[in-house]
Amino acid sequence: MQEDNVKHPSRKDRQECWNARDAFFACLDDAKVVDPAKPEAQSVCPDLRKLYESKCMKSWADYFNKRRVLAVEQKDMLEQMRAQHKAVADRLAAQEAAAKEAEAKKNAQE
Repeated sequence: MQEDNVKHPSRKDRQECWNARDAFFACLDDAKVVDPAKPEAQSVCPDLRKLYESKCMKSWADYFNKRRVLAVEQKDMLEQMRAQHKAVADRLAAQEAAAKEAEAKKNAQE
């Protein structure tokens, strides 16, 4: 087995990467950019992008970028599901109220 000569990041290196990532992603949030890998996002936050790409290994940056996009997609999907659930619950509540009202009118006529 061949020993690899890859320099593994230290705790300090990892922390610097995460700090650079967080600053870059905050800038992207302010600019309303979701996917930093898209061509139109290349000109957004250039100084923070350069810092992020210099402090994080490419594989890490690729992973963080994909997780960012996935997190936004999951958040959007969850919001849609909650809205649909609320609509169904509201419709059921309205049907139950109408049924109770009809029952009350029927009982009042008897």
